[in-house]
Amino acid sequence: MFSRMAEVMQLIGENAFKAIAFQKVARKLEELDYDVIEAARAGELPEIEGVGASSRKIIEQYARDGKSDDYEEVVAKVPVGVLELMRIPGMGPKTAALLWKQLKIESVQELELAIGEGKLKGIKGLGEKKIASMLDGIRLLKGGLERRGYMEVRPIVGRFIEYLKKDSRVGDVQPAGSFRRKRETVGDLDLICWTHDPADAGEIIELFTSHPTVEKVIAAGGTKGSILVSGGLQVDLRIVPRSSFGAAIQYFTGSKEHNVKLRGLALSRGMTLNEWGLYRLDEYDKAAKKSGEAPAIASVAGDNEEDVYRALGLTYVPPELREDRGEVEATLTGKLPRLVDVCDIRGDLHCHTVASDGNATIEQMALAAKALGYEYIAITDHSKSSVIANGLNEQRLREHIAAIRKVSVPGITILAGSEVDILPDGRLDYDPQLLAELDIVIASPHVSLKQDSHKATDRILRAIESRYVNVIGHPTGRLINQREGLPLDMAKVIAAAAKTGTALEINAGWPRWDLCDTDARRAADAGALISINTDAHSTHEYEGMQMGLWVARRAWLTPAQVINCFPLADLKEFLARKR
Repeated sequence: MFSRMAEVMQLIGENAFKAIAFQKVARKLEELDYDVIEAARAGELPEIEGVGASSRKIIEQYARDGKSDDYEEVVAKVPVGVLELMRIPGMGPKTAALLWKQLKIESVQELELAIGEGKLKGIKGLGEKKIASMLDGIRLLKGGLERRGYMEVRPIVGRFIEYLKKDSRVGDVQPAGSFRRKRETVGDLDLICWTHDPADAGEIIELFTSHPTVEKVIAAGGTKGSILVSGGLQVDLRIVPRSSFGAAIQYFTGSKEHNVKLRGLALSRGMTLNEWGLYRLDEYDKAAKKSGEAPAIASVAGDNEEDVYRALGLTYVPPELREDRGEVEATLTGKLPRLVDVCDIRGDLHCHTVASDGNATIEQMALAAKALGYEYIAITDHSKSSVIANGLNEQRLREHIAAIRKVSVPGITILAGSEVDILPDGRLDYDPQLLAELDIVIASPHVSLKQDSHKATDRILRAIESRYVNVIGHPTGRLINQREGLPLDMAKVIAAAAKTGTALEINAGWPRWDLCDTDARRAADAGALISINTDAHSTHEYEGMQMGLWVARRAWLTPAQVINCFPLADLKEFLARKR
């Protein structure tokens, strides 16, 4: 609300000093580690540095009435559509005011139409580059605001880190934000860097903004650069002192809610935490502080994340957990679990070969798995209904089972399995007598993924109830940013899986990541077991196990909750139990 009032004042050229004051209030409120409205409602709103009496009255009225007379008076001076113009990336108040006052443009749609009709040509202050920039901004506003898939962003991260690290002046550069937390989608990308000589920061920013993939430079300051790369992804680079690198990585990794918890904990212990470090509050308040600069005092911790958490009395919280889902409280009470990791995985239970749509033989898949240190794998080629995947009919499956049992690779056990289609009505693609010949059955939905919730849920429940189904593969069938998948009543699916001893899969293959992290955690909390599999169709796709582990770690999973972390004897006991 304060930010919007500042924008309007800038737009109409009214009371510049008050606009600046409102901007400062907005930043101050954003940094608070408590809910300012709840505090005001409780009559416990403390004095806030930089928030004067008039701003305090605005907060108190909003807390009391759900509205602000001052806010409504200010924003009423500008049409709503003009405010939307300012959401266009790169659109400043002066340009928005020019479009509104001189050309009577009052919406994004009107601006796009005016550009198309050439009405902006010849207007002072609106050259060809400016107009082209507006079109780029409109495109980004309309289509680029959606979050990008993690694996789409990953190569971009790699390119920029490699590019920057080639410069000898760069000490280190690491990704932060939702990318580091391994969210399945990423809104924008944050990179944090420290240099051997702080005086080199400006030249590093110049290097960053000169990368060949840069489509537009949004900002290029002394210690921060912001760019748009191909496809509209915003990438921000922040350069901090070496002594602040750990604190900065922690701060910009987030999440915002996790950081609020940490800042509150810091305050309760007489300290303050920000992107520069962890400081003693009395020393920090006395130090001269300039916006955008590190305080000229020694921090309690700051050069690495582990020390920041340790100084707050916490064990290190892995980035995947920093979503304010109880991780801070669990750390304080010593109940943060030891998360599953790659060293815990003993095998992959969802693998394909040339028998269906894979490109490696049974032996090649087994040898590659052995090289990874696995104890076992399951060969699970497609069933007959997956015609496009060269699914096996009954006769071919029997021959395939025999072929699997003939292959012997010392040091690794090869289980004979199948990825069996769950048909739209819940029937399985093979009769029970044939399923009984398999060591393991992965049952997966592949078609009719737009069923209503009732039909979709009943379909999966029927598969779970089969005594021969050990794992439900990619349960919803979703594809991130491409297909929503089945609208399952996940509570019923999880309850049935837990009751029958049927594992639910985290399919590590991109863009599946199905189950998602929140459903996987719900399942584990309810007592259901999880299987993390790559759905590998070639030997190199085993490398995708790490992606499944990211989802599992975000779900707080431990090795004991993942069946392919079991020793072979325990896995066989699990598979036999349901039968």
